Amino acid sequence: MNSPPKILVTTYHSAFLVRGGGEFEIVSLVDSLKKQGYIADIYGPFSQSLDRYDVVLHFSVHGGGLELLRSVAAAGKPIVLWPNLWADELHPPPSGLIAEHVALAKVIVFKSIAEKEHFCSRYAVPEGKIRFVPAGVDQIFSKNAPDRLFRTMYGLEKYGIWFGVIEPSKNQLTAIRALRDCGMPLVFVGRYRDREYYNACRRESPSNFLFIEGLPYRSEVMRAALQECSFYVEVSKEPPGLSAIAAGLSGCRLVLTKSDWAREHFDSFAQLVDPDSTESIREGVEAAIRAPAQTDVQREHLRRHCLPAAIVPLLDVFNEVVEAP
Repeated sequence: MNSPPKILVTTYHSAFLVRGGGEFEIVSLVDSLKKQGYIADIYGPFSQSLDRYDVVLHFSVHGGGLELLRSVAAAGKPIVLWPNLWADELHPPPSGLIAEHVALAKVIVFKSIAEKEHFCSRYAVPEGKIRFVPAGVDQIFSKNAPDRLFRTMYGLEKYGIWFGVIEPSKNQLTAIRALRDCGMPLVFVGRYRDREYYNACRRESPSNFLFIEGLPYRSEVMRAALQECSFYVEVSKEPPGLSAIAAGLSGCRLVLTKSDWAREHFDSFAQLVDPDSTESIREGVEAAIRAPAQTDVQREHLRRHCLPAAIVPLLDVFNEVVEAP
């Protein structure tokens, strides 16, 4: 093929009803592909007809997108599957659903060894289909925002912060119980999918805790919110995602769930805690606050996750599946 392949990005139909890390990831990826000179669109009323694209990149193995994926496969378009799944031990997706996604795809992309091992320990994936592409966040998070912008807007001085959808699997309520007496406000930035859980978080939070529905992604105020915080905490029941990497690039002191994923990505640049233990979370925050800032070396450690360079291995995958017989 003389020109770069044209990419259509798909996901399950209800994904964008409540935007979280995965949805921002899709938008950032498409933006990065365009910066690399590719024609790339998210499926919807403003995308072109399927026959105008050379390859389909499908995010998630949520059942709501399976009928769409079947139609793509029936049209003969090669599919690259990005599962983006850390299976819930209590509510695992049906194995048949996952198996069909895997069967329809030419290539399965994982963002880390930990993700691949977790997924493949539960679902069968032919080794020959597996490729690795690092998680990518916009490099703008490593650039300094205007001084005191977020603190001035919200009347804060020292505070901790957490970005992400508020829901039981994210485990914000345990963090609230661990940190409500720490003497420092905790700021939650994100919408909710579970109103009952959200209301419980609000009820158990002290008056100085702050809930913000959202901040414009990649904006100066979002970057300032990260760069000005005393610590960034994300102690979900599944490994943190792009928000934690963005926080790390911003120079935050990190408190994250103890996992192979966190060790693989952050090495010694994070306090790793037991998400089920309020004591462990408290101790992790205290250790993070005491730790000296390592902004420059931490940013260098995470540089491989900066977009658009982070998606170069994905470009190789696109070329591979388009050229394959």
